[in-house]
Amino acid sequence: MSVGSSDHFAQIMEQLGEELPNLADQLKQEVRQGRVASEQRLRQEGEYEARASRLAEAELPPLGKADIAVLPYTDDERMELVRSALLTLAETMYASRKAALDIASKREMDLTIEFGDPELESISYLDLIAETELARVALTTVRGPLSEDSDVAMGSIQ
Repeated sequence: MSVGSSDHFAQIMEQLGEELPNLADQLKQEVRQGRVASEQRLRQEGEYEARASRLAEAELPPLGKADIAVLPYTDDERMELVRSALLTLAETMYASRKAALDIASKREMDLTIEFGDPELESISYLDLIAETELARVALTTVRGPLSEDSDVAMGSIQ
C-alpha cells in the first residue's frame, strides 16, 4: 500500500477521529469541499480539456481566466493536509504554552494557573512548566516523522 493511498488515508482519519475528533472533522470537511483551481491551474494539471468538454456538453459557457473550479484532492494532497495540520497543531501547542510560560516567568507570576470558581465547582489547575514540556515532547515526536524531509510513512505515527 502506498503512502498516498485512499485506504491509508482512511486509516489515518479513523485514528485521528479517535484521538483528535475536532481536527479530523475539519480535515474531512476540507477534503469534501475540494480545492479551488484557476483556469490556468486547470491547464497546468491537464484538467482543462476534460472540464471544457463537460461544460460544452452541458451547454454552459467555458471557463474564463477569472473563473475558478473545484477539484477533488489527490491522495497525496489529502495526506499533505493531514501532515500539515498535525505539524501546525503541535507547533502551535508548544508556542502558545512557551509564550505563556515566558510571560509568567518574566513577570514573576505564579506558574500554575487555576480555573473555576471554588464556590461552584472544583478548581482545575494547569502547571505551565509541565504543560510546556509535554507540548515540547509532542512537537518533537510529531516533527520527526512529519517533517517534509522525512521518508517515514504516516502509519508509523502512534
